[in-house]
Amino acid sequence: MTALVVLLVCFVAGTVGFGAWAVVAQTKLERARRTIRALEKERLVVASSPPRRAPRSLLRAKTAVKAVAEAADQLRTHGVQALVASSIEDLTEWLREDRAAVERATAPDGTVTMFFSDIEGSTELNVSLGDRNFVKLLARHDEVMRRAFADHHGEVVKTQGDGFMVVFRWPTDAIRAALEAQAGLSADKGRLRAHAVKVRIGVHRGAVVARDGDYFGRNVALAARVAAEAEGGEVLVSNDLRETLIDSTEFVFDDVREAELKGFATPELLWRVAGAPDDL
Repeated sequence: MTALVVLLVCFVAGTVGFGAWAVVAQTKLERARRTIRALEKERLVVASSPPRRAPRSLLRAKTAVKAVAEAADQLRTHGVQALVASSIEDLTEWLREDRAAVERATAPDGTVTMFFSDIEGSTELNVSLGDRNFVKLLARHDEVMRRAFADHHGEVVKTQGDGFMVVFRWPTDAIRAALEAQAGLSADKGRLRAHAVKVRIGVHRGAVVARDGDYFGRNVALAARVAAEAEGGEVLVSNDLRETLIDSTEFVFDDVREAELKGFATPELLWRVAGAPDDL
């Protein structure tokens, strides 16, 4: 069977054209070659191993054979173009979904508003509560936070331990989500209040680089640094974000501070969000 797969690989190599098709085909070929090498190794392991090891090796080899067989069947039934086209279709669909997510978070001026949060003193809290109780606390914290994101069109990019990275299209939505989250955490009558959970939130806006569902660049790093400067229960925003809302009367910024952010050469002005006027 190995010889047949090698012939199949050679046939594909000699048939596929160049450009994008060739790139995808080359990836397919390399994967096939790796599969063949794995099959050979598995065959030798099965032949030389004691009986107690053989079943696991056979199972792995059988899985590899199935992958090659499925590709061979697709090639036999639909031809070389179908085999390559399926990869292009998968890639196109992935790009379409990724672009749609980026567009939902990007304002008309090309900026994205980034929201970072974490629990103040989470390590100490974990130690005092123990892992099991801390996980339960995190579950409640996540529930409150995610509800605020959903209410204000936030896209969760990733979570890390007790923190969130979220992107918004509009700065106002990000601040509304931040205030709602803080209010929800304070109003909780269960674990969060019992253990005085305090969350630090930082918000910043700017141009970013999007890749594979994640966001990168100077402005992402700055947003994370803004959150690190916040105290538990605070919502801090960058001066750039504050200036975009200079004519807005929806929010009150009651404190400004100058901070030297790690990795940045010049100090940044950071503003504390006190809330909406009706909340004061």
